[in-house]
Amino acid sequence: MFNFMLAATNEFNEFGEVLSGLFDQMFTPLISIAVALCAIWGLYLGLKFWKSGGDENKRKEAKNAVWMFVIGIIVIFVVAVAAPLLIGALTNWMQTQG
Repeated sequence: MFNFMLAATNEFNEFGEVLSGLFDQMFTPLISIAVALCAIWGLYLGLKFWKSGGDENKRKEAKNAVWMFVIGIIVIFVVAVAAPLLIGALTNWMQTQG
């Protein structure tokens, strides 16, 4: 039973190291792509808000879209910060268990 748990811990540690390395390698390119897409989408929403003119329904729809955009960016940022911390914490926890 103990050998099984030790083997599982070693496999988890190896998996955590591989996942952490992959995340470290992909973080900068993914952030660059995400920032570019956010900038383009933000410009589109800004133009949509600006072009809504005096039409109250279009203005309300554009305002809601801008708020959803801001909330989405916050959620993505929180996940991008929390994912490496969670992976590191789980890896450390599994290493102390072995």
